[in-house]
Amino acid sequence: MTTVRIAHAERRIPLGPVPDRFPTHVIVFADDAGHRDLPIWLLGRDSHRFSDLFEPPAGAANPAAAVQARTADELTDRLLRAADARVTAVDIDELGPEVTAARIELTTPAGTRHVTARLPDGLAIAITTGAPIRVADVVMDRLAVPMGASRTGSLPDQTARSLSDDYRPRYEPRNMAFAAGLDGWGLGGSFAQNETESHWQDYSSAAEHGVAALSAIVSRPEGFAFLAQEMYADDYHGAAVVLRGQFRVADATDATRAGLFLRMRKVLDIRGPMTEHAVLSDPDNHVVTIAGEPDWTGHEVTARVPGDTYTVMFGIFLAGPGRIELREPELTRDT
Repeated sequence: MTTVRIAHAERRIPLGPVPDRFPTHVIVFADDAGHRDLPIWLLGRDSHRFSDLFEPPAGAANPAAAVQARTADELTDRLLRAADARVTAVDIDELGPEVTAARIELTTPAGTRHVTARLPDGLAIAITTGAPIRVADVVMDRLAVPMGASRTGSLPDQTARSLSDDYRPRYEPRNMAFAAGLDGWGLGGSFAQNETESHWQDYSSAAEHGVAALSAIVSRPEGFAFLAQEMYADDYHGAAVVLRGQFRVADATDATRAGLFLRMRKVLDIRGPMTEHAVLSDPDNHVVTIAGEPDWTGHEVTARVPGDTYTVMFGIFLAGPGRIELREPELTRDT
């Protein structure tokens, strides 16, 4: 194990496709002996949780404010100490889109104990208690970058945009012929929800001559990706919508899964982690898979729009190597 220290933490917009346009926290772990950094991105709600740890409110310096714990993590620390238990280390054995666990080592009157927790929970406990953070050597060797080389910058232009009131007047699909490239469409998926940057470029999307393509860039991409757009559901409540088009799947292997989908999203519809199993078992997702087909074939998927649906998301998805292409897509209302 490599003992690291938190060298830097700040709010920043990441390079990957999600979260889109919203700042999140990146924590840079420094391996001083190896002159390496390991940046860890805290995505979505987990990022907001760390605001109080890295950016304490002004009242935290007030003696009256110190009487009560400001965060649940501080309360956990106080409860452990009251029980004569101490956090002696937090270990990170693996990092990936579906493996984001930390192992918390505790010293108790009954001896040493280990508790497995979500990575953000383990990091929060380490920061609050001052316990050392240790990363498996194989993880450091695979994901660390030269010290000071942590990437900065803003999102690429092809990234999905958050919905804005600019689109409120009508609730219709946009740029369905891809005449404006991928304007209105966005790239996302589980590959972009990795706490490290190592797989954020495993998939890419492009549009040319009326055809949109979602492609794996590496032979063994991590997780899955989708190319989709989202529209307000107001005009479709109680009706069914049909997504249809012409599709082609190229360079597929036995590990390739591709197709089209519709998703009915509610207000504050935030779920995680986004894994392929979770997506396929979610009743709000309506998925049709397509086998490897070098020629253009027509497919469609239909779903009813419940009255509590906030937005409808529709598009194509890809898991594994290969490429899926889409042309002449249509989203129609079917009463």
